[in-house]
Amino acid sequence: MEQYKTDSEIYAVLEREIIDLTIRPGSSLSENPLCARFGAPRTLIRVVLQKLQENGLVKIVPYKGTTVTRLNRRIVDELIYERTAVEARVLRDFSPRCTPEQRALIRRRVEAYEALAAMESPDYNKLYEADRALHGTWFAAMDKMYLWSTLQNAHADYSRFRMLDTMTTGGLAEVIADHRNLMNAIERCDLAAFEPLVERHLYGGIRRLGSKLTEEYADYFEPEK
Repeated sequence: MEQYKTDSEIYAVLEREIIDLTIRPGSSLSENPLCARFGAPRTLIRVVLQKLQENGLVKIVPYKGTTVTRLNRRIVDELIYERTAVEARVLRDFSPRCTPEQRALIRRRVEAYEALAAMESPDYNKLYEADRALHGTWFAAMDKMYLWSTLQNAHADYSRFRMLDTMTTGGLAEVIADHRNLMNAIERCDLAAFEPLVERHLYGGIRRLGSKLTEEYADYFEPEK
């Protein structure tokens, strides 16, 4: 039995396991097993489940139970569309102002991602955080952290989609190449390069997963209407 004292601690564990697909979309989360697992009272578990529902990770149906939400493909597409437009604009604004210190930071973060990807058994949660740190660099430099947090907080569908791509397609080499291309475009201040580079990078998961989205992993997604 795992011992956790607060609802925040329990929430963090379950959120991570849902985001990294340890707990599959469509799975049920029953209160009794969770109480036993975490050594927590039912009232605390209910607080955690309510917060997970507020963040779009589970759905609570009275008298029926709690189910991990499936991904909505339309929402994933719209979030990628939104982020492509926003991030390309931020990069165009950032590149002419990029300082030597910021270029060095970007290079370190690109290399940190590559080092994690090169491990025999990559930690996908650490890869996710390393990728987020890299992309957050230009948002922070442009004082757009509210915008960045807004994009990041819309994660119930998009973050799990990214994790599915990372864990199942072997696309790390392509992601590394995308990061290198973005870094080089920043260093060249190639403003015209950012939109196609960001679009290629962010839509890469859809391209790599291809027919698996409707075949092998169809049950991860809500049925198309």
